[in-house]
Amino acid sequence: MQVLTNLDDIEEVIQKDLVMIIAKSHTCTACKTVLNTLERNVKNLNNIDIYNVYIDDIDEFRGKHLIFSVPTVLIFSEGKELLRESRYLNYSKIDRLIEMFQQKT
Repeated sequence: MQVLTNLDDIEEVIQKDLVMIIAKSHTCTACKTVLNTLERNVKNLNNIDIYNVYIDDIDEFRGKHLIFSVPTVLIFSEGKELLRESRYLNYSKIDRLIEMFQQKT
């Protein structure tokens, strides 16, 4: 999984068909387990590109995308935000969205 380190790279990545960005903090202990839990609970996870963004390093991302708490999972399609889950993630909702998107394309 790739870590995005500047706003230009993030803006380029979110223009893809389907992409998940996990907003994390270097000091957040829950953030470290988010991906493992996603892998266990979301069966369609291999159908989406996943990137990490450390909001401590990119304040512009936090402000532009209104990230107020971590972990925050954002799913984008062609620059449009499809889903936002913060802190307590609804894994079945994430799975259904990815599945619906894959059926549509």
